[in-house]
Amino acid sequence: MSYQDREFLKKEFSEENVLFWLACEDFKKMEDKNQMQEKAKEIYMTFLSNKASSQVNVEGQSRLSEKILEEPHPLMFQKLQDQIFNLMKYDSYSRFLKSDLFLKHKRTEEEEEDPPDAQTAAKRASRIYNT
Repeated sequence: MSYQDREFLKKEFSEENVLFWLACEDFKKMEDKNQMQEKAKEIYMTFLSNKASSQVNVEGQSRLSEKILEEPHPLMFQKLQDQIFNLMKYDSYSRFLKSDLFLKHKRTEEEEEDPPDAQTAAKRASRIYNT
């Protein structure tokens, strides 16, 4: 994820969605049960509990409790992660593509791909060889 993406999400108050999604991706790769329990608890306390510091808004959240942490498995957060992904894809991302931050970044990239010096050199070369 680029710096511009993170800055836009902070501005949009939805950085926690990306952080939750990334935490779930890390969690799915874990194999050690003790590590899984620790990471599951961290995800729950940070993003899902009523007292979460960076709470995400997912369907069925009010029914979640610490009981889900008793038997962790790699895909235990998958449905919630999918909800957040769709929220980002259809809401935050579409706004990002229209944002000044993205448009400015896009212009900068386009300028870097075709620097003015290269255009000038190409024009000079064409004048030299055409005369």
